[in-house]
Amino acid sequence: LAKNIQTFQQKIGYPSYLWILQQLLHPVVMNWKILPLYAVGGKHLLVIAQWLHILSKAVHWKEKRGRMPGYFPRRLPNALAILALHQFKKLEKFNAHRKELATYYTSQLQGTSFILPKDFADRRNISLRFVLRHPKAHEIIRKAWNQNFLIGDWYTSPVAPHDTRLDAVGYVMGKCPIAEKLAKVTFNLPTNIRITKKEADSVIQCILNQVKS
Repeated sequence: LAKNIQTFQQKIGYPSYLWILQQLLHPVVMNWKILPLYAVGGKHLLVIAQWLHILSKAVHWKEKRGRMPGYFPRRLPNALAILALHQFKKLEKFNAHRKELATYYTSQLQGTSFILPKDFADRRNISLRFVLRHPKAHEIIRKAWNQNFLIGDWYTSPVAPHDTRLDAVGYVMGKCPIAEKLAKVTFNLPTNIRITKKEADSVIQCILNQVKS
């Protein structure tokens, strides 16, 4: 098996230097420029950076049309492997922070009109996305964005992202009715390492205000 994998790796080669550079720049540009300025034009800065090919898009347009981008499949470049290894060293810290925020969200939102994750009693779970359910989920997302709160809307379609051509990727509406239903009533609260307890409080207050109004 290892020999077959090695042969395949040698055949497909590495991605281009430009693509590798885009991936290395992504965390730098996002953390230092775009996210700190998101409320005052950071989102437009992201679009410009992608248009200028300084950053790549998370999902290539070909993938949204059921086709494979030219940069896949490729070998994992050493530069990105090193980056991944450094992230693994921080994994316990990241996971502990996500658990702490998820616990805090749960304690603050119990007894509200939001439906919380049912399995959170199992403390082994790590909430990469802390998912809430509410009939007005999409309305809450839009209003929160207008107030510069980055509430996640990744799963507003049974096949993400939302502008994927369902017929091109072989999906027929009605195929996964539960996923289709949940896509209409779910949204995500942030749990990443940049979110402090104070910012979590602001997020909680924001979404509570949306359901009161």
